[in-house]
Amino acid sequence: MGTWRDMWIATVSVVVGAIFTWFIGWFQAKRAERELIKKIQHAVFDKEQVSISEELLMTRLLAKKIQEDKFNPDFIFAICPGGAMIAEWLSRGFLGSRSAPIPVQLLYMAREQGGAGIIVDRAVINESLTAVPSGLAKNSKVLLVNDISRGGYTLGSAAEFLKKHFPDGDIRSATLICAKDANVKPIYSVAMTAKVVRFDWKSYEE
Repeated sequence: MGTWRDMWIATVSVVVGAIFTWFIGWFQAKRAERELIKKIQHAVFDKEQVSISEELLMTRLLAKKIQEDKFNPDFIFAICPGGAMIAEWLSRGFLGSRSAPIPVQLLYMAREQGGAGIIVDRAVINESLTAVPSGLAKNSKVLLVNDISRGGYTLGSAAEFLKKHFPDGDIRSATLICAKDANVKPIYSVAMTAKVVRFDWKSYEE
């Protein structure tokens, strides 16, 4: 009897030890992840110039917010040019994977024209370049992404366009950065700022 009891105690001890070791490892990994996220946040928040590596880190933080909200999009629509790279990172890395990417569709914008051909300072979808595939479920979960929402009008116009194609869908917007005084703010964002932010990979006319 003593031998069986000793074997049982030894087995229980090994199992408990393994569980305890796993828990310690898991806890340390989570703590390390939290520390990394804090460092990333301090590195990229409230910046005026964002490098491509910082943009990638911010996309990771954006994905984490979306995942915490348990939102799993069927499609990602990216406002060009700023949202295209972010959409690809989300599709093949942070929300989807290389083997099972989330389908990405690009949205091309143009300035609206008023009477007598006068260009109005409002961005609208360029429907001659943007074609939403037919046959998509009207109740799809859709993620609309861009790098920044300055005034919010581009984001709002793109959301209105998507509502026509997904009238029963769950359409949610996401940007890395949002201006504090933006009229249309995304559901998900990483940083709010009052500064004028520029991205290294983009060219800007002086």
